[in-house]
Amino acid sequence: MSPLLILGAYLGLVVVVSFVASKKAAFTPEGFFLAGRSLGPLVLFLTMAATNFSAFFFLGFAGAAYNTGLGQYGIMGVGTALAPVSFYFIGRAVWRLGKRKGYLTAPELIGGEFNSPFLRKLVLVVMVVFTLPYLLTQAVGAGILVSSLLGIDVLRIGGAIMIVVIGAVVILGGMKASAWSDVLQGLVMILAMLAAVIFVARGLGGFSEAGLRAFAAAPEHFARPGPGEAFSLTGWISFLVLWTFVIPMFPQMFSRFFTARSLRSLRATIWLYPLLVSFLFIAPVLIGVWARGSGLEFSTPDSVLPAMVAHFAPGWVYMLVVIGALAALMSTADSQLLALATMLANDLGLGWNQVRAGRWIAAVLCAVVAFYLLTGFDPQVGIFTLLTQTTFAGLAVLMPSALAALYMPRLPKAAPIVSILVGEAVVVLMRVGLLPTYGLADGVIALAAAALALGLVAGWSKLILHQPA
Repeated sequence: MSPLLILGAYLGLVVVVSFVASKKAAFTPEGFFLAGRSLGPLVLFLTMAATNFSAFFFLGFAGAAYNTGLGQYGIMGVGTALAPVSFYFIGRAVWRLGKRKGYLTAPELIGGEFNSPFLRKLVLVVMVVFTLPYLLTQAVGAGILVSSLLGIDVLRIGGAIMIVVIGAVVILGGMKASAWSDVLQGLVMILAMLAAVIFVARGLGGFSEAGLRAFAAAPEHFARPGPGEAFSLTGWISFLVLWTFVIPMFPQMFSRFFTARSLRSLRATIWLYPLLVSFLFIAPVLIGVWARGSGLEFSTPDSVLPAMVAHFAPGWVYMLVVIGALAALMSTADSQLLALATMLANDLGLGWNQVRAGRWIAAVLCAVVAFYLLTGFDPQVGIFTLLTQTTFAGLAVLMPSALAALYMPRLPKAAPIVSILVGEAVVVLMRVGLLPTYGLADGVIALAAAALALGLVAGWSKLILHQPA
C-alpha cells in the first residue's frame, strides 16, 4: 500500500475518534476544555504520557544522543521519571482547588489564589509566549517525518498540513477528543518505539554488535562527561532539577490535573508514569548512539532516528515508526493548542462565549503556526536547542509562584509578580549572552532567580508590615 494512503488512513482514524468523542462532550467551558473533569486512571495516564512524549521523543532525543552520547538517558530518562514527584505535590492540590473553586487554567488558579488580575494576565502571557515555540516544534517534526516518508523535501508544507489536522481534533471535541485520541496515539507511539529499537538492533547485527560498532567509532559517547564536556556533574544535576519542576508547568500538563475524575486517577498516573519513562526512553538514546557506528550521514540531528529505521529495519517497521512519531507529536500538539485556546478564551476577561471563542482561537493559532512554518522558520535549528533555549527556561520560572499559590496564598501578591518578572528577565539575559550559565541548564538558573525573588519580596513585606509604628 502507498505510504501516502497509510498516512491518510491514520490521520482519518484520528479525526474519526475525535468526532466520536465530540458526541460525548458537553459544550460548556468545563465540559469542552476539561472533559467535565471526568478522566479515569487509564485514560488520564495515557493522555499525560502521550502529551509529554512529543516530537522531541522520536526526533530531538535521538539527535541529541547522536551528538552527545548515552548521557542523554541520564538527563532525559531519569530526569523525566522524577517529574511525578512534583505531580504529587502540585497535581493533587490543583485538582482539589479546581474542584472546589471551578478553576479551568493555571493563570486563573494562580491569579485567583492571590486575588490579582494582573498576576493572572502575567501568567497567561508567559505561558502563551513560551508554549508557542513548543507547538512549532511539533509542526516541524511532522514536516521532517512526512518528508522522510515520501522521500522528498516537504518539511514546510507537510508541517503546515499536519497542524491543520491537529487543529481539527481540538475544534471538534476539545479535551474529550484530545484525551480519546491520545489513548490511541499513546499506544501506537509505544509500540512504534519498541519496534524501532528492536529492528534497528537486528539490522546492525544485534544489540552487542551495534554497541561495539558505535564504541569503535565514538568511544567518548559512552563515558561521562561525553564529547565537549556535555555531561558535567553540575550540568547533569541541573537538568534533573529542571525536568522535575518544569514539566508540571507546561500548560498542557497543568490542565490535565484539573481533568481527573478523582485523586485515584492522579495516583495511578504518579505511579505508572516513571515506570514507562524509565523503560521507554532508553530506545531513542540507543538508536542515536548506534548511528555513530552506522556509516550513515545525516542532514540534521533530528533526522537520525527516521534515517536509521529506514536503512536498517524492514519497510513496514519504518511505516509504523513514522506513524508512531506522528502520533507522539500530534498528541502533544493538540494538547498544547487546546491549552492555549483555553487560557486565551478564559483568562483575557473579554466576556466572550468561551467555547466558541476557544474554537476560533485554536483555528487562528493553527493558521499563525502554519504561516510561520511556510515563510520564516529555519529548519536547521534542532528541536532540543529550540526547546531548551525557550520553552523550558521560560516556563520553569512559574514554579515558585504556582507552589506559593497552592500552599502559601497569604503571601503578598507582589511576591509572585516580582518572582516571575525577575525570572523572565534572567531568561532574556542568558538568551542574549549577557548572563553566564556556569554550565547549568538555563531553566535552573531562571528558576533559582525566581525562587530567590519571591522569598526576598515575601520576607521584605513581612518585615515592613511587622515594624512598630
